[in-house]
Amino acid sequence: MDSSSSSLSSVNIDDMDDLLDINLIIHIKSLISLLKQTFCSECNHLWDGSPSIKTRNGLYMHVEFICSNCGCITHLYSSPQVQDGRRQEINARLELGATLCGLGYNGIIKLLGALNLPPSTHNGNICQEQSMIAAVEEAIAETDGARELTLSGDGAWLTRGHTSVHGVSAMYSTTKHPKILDTTWSSKKCSSGGMEKGMVHEMFCRSLAKYNTTYVSYVGD
Repeated sequence: MDSSSSSLSSVNIDDMDDLLDINLIIHIKSLISLLKQTFCSECNHLWDGSPSIKTRNGLYMHVEFICSNCGCITHLYSSPQVQDGRRQEINARLELGATLCGLGYNGIIKLLGALNLPPSTHNGNICQEQSMIAAVEEAIAETDGARELTLSGDGAWLTRGHTSVHGVSAMYSTTKHPKILDTTWSSKKCSSGGMEKGMVHEMFCRSLAKYNTTYVSYVGD
């Protein structure tokens, strides 16, 4: 047994689960090459066939691998869904990473192109906007139709403490069933100090144009 096999055998099950709970960038031809070394579960012949992309949303893909010998279809889902949500985890991570790094849509496209990844679609942003519009209307309904809302919020930073140059902030309703109503990001490279205060102010100022709603007060530390 070589040293790599020995080190793997010493990893406990919990650690192995952590090691496997990651995302990898794999060239599709390498995946096909691996499949051709396996046997089809249906016809028991060495697999030989072709892939077909059935669904694509952002970086998420649902790919079918069709055996040319018997027509058996094997499904591959490139990412799990976010727990208790409809979005795929890979898309949520892409948006979070882009926000923390200060990348807009054009920056994301350049990064994906350099990595030879298919460009992200706009579907994730559209779904996010629609979700927050629905959340605003739900908050208004909980306040008997009043379009003046009291909100709370929170911020996060790329690094701990207050030395990070990149930050994100979210605003959420203070109703019985609070939901996120708006999010934004900021960078010290393009704004002055007090990023969190500036981000809250930005979301307050655009509430009327974005949601036809006025934020009247903010509950926070």
